[in-house]
Amino acid sequence: MLIVLLLLLIGTCSINAEEKSAVSFSGQVAAWQAVQFADPSLWLSGGRFVPELKAHRTAANGAQWDMEASLALSANLFWSDTTDPDLSGLLKPYRVWMRYATRQWEVRAGLQKLNFGSAKMLRPLMWFDGMDIRDPLQLTDGVYGVLGRYYFDSNATLWLWTLAGNHQPKGYELAGTARWKPEAGGRMQLPAGPGELALSYHHRRVNPAVNHLNLNTNKASLPENRLGIDGKWDVGVGLWVEASMTALKKDATSPALLPARTDMINLGADYTVPVGNGLGLTLEYFRYHAGDRFFTDGASAQVIASMISYPVSLLDNLSLMVFYVPTPDKKLWMNYLSWGRSYDNLSVYLIGFLNPTDYSLPVMPSQGRNIFAGKGMQLMISYNF
Repeated sequence: MLIVLLLLLIGTCSINAEEKSAVSFSGQVAAWQAVQFADPSLWLSGGRFVPELKAHRTAANGAQWDMEASLALSANLFWSDTTDPDLSGLLKPYRVWMRYATRQWEVRAGLQKLNFGSAKMLRPLMWFDGMDIRDPLQLTDGVYGVLGRYYFDSNATLWLWTLAGNHQPKGYELAGTARWKPEAGGRMQLPAGPGELALSYHHRRVNPAVNHLNLNTNKASLPENRLGIDGKWDVGVGLWVEASMTALKKDATSPALLPARTDMINLGADYTVPVGNGLGLTLEYFRYHAGDRFFTDGASAQVIASMISYPVSLLDNLSLMVFYVPTPDKKLWMNYLSWGRSYDNLSVYLIGFLNPTDYSLPVMPSQGRNIFAGKGMQLMISYNF
């Protein structure tokens, strides 16, 4: 696949003196060690290797062709004093796409990252990715599809996309998509005073049999529509709003645990205090609700998230994240203190966490084992070549 894409890119434009092309090979190697101070202690060792091939060609008319192809090879080892080691590994495509771009429009097709929105920590518009603010590397799986963008002279931007072959749940989805049933949507971003405002829409066919709720069902696919709105403004203080509503068309035989209506909202602000090298403050309010109607009844959860970051030096950065979750039984606090040092190619991260043992943040459900449960530490090293 990598070789085929490269050959397609190189052969797309006829070669002449005004055309420029380049091919590069790079990648990332990362390793981590985490420990949960439980009784008994739980240990996680892991590694990830992402080799990446890129190619670029500028045609004589100014148009550009780009491609990226990369693999993700990862392995994890869990163990404790009382359990046998649990080793798992995975090899899969990470990004495989090609892009054609002119001054005002572009089209990108293949396995790609598709994300947007204004929120920073807890994102209602996390429709297609699984970006976790606690992950220093900000890694996420991609989706197969075609994305087109048109850039108006007024600084407005129109997005259109169609996806296929992404049958596993993604983002906040509780159930996957019917295999080979195309998904489609779009987004319009408009200037709005000292910022921008955007409206997004997406349609898909839900497959209830592939789900995070342990449902055992053969129910046929169900139509689902999503509507999102987000905006951000710089008025001395950075302000943003991001919201999403999802409507699933159910009938009398649909799984009861699969909500017909889901809505999320995030209100946030950030500001850099002129102290020392600049103290960054971020605050977000997030509400998640699911039920038979929008906004009322059903089940809901609220999170107040805060982040303080300070660049100690050109190489070092300290950050503190605190998440407050009020529940009917008790008030939960999740705390993360991290230090990072970055060189040209090498980065080192040390994270300490103090959290409840039986609760996780409302991020992508398919992230797997919750390595941040309880209290513990994680050391991560990454090298880019």
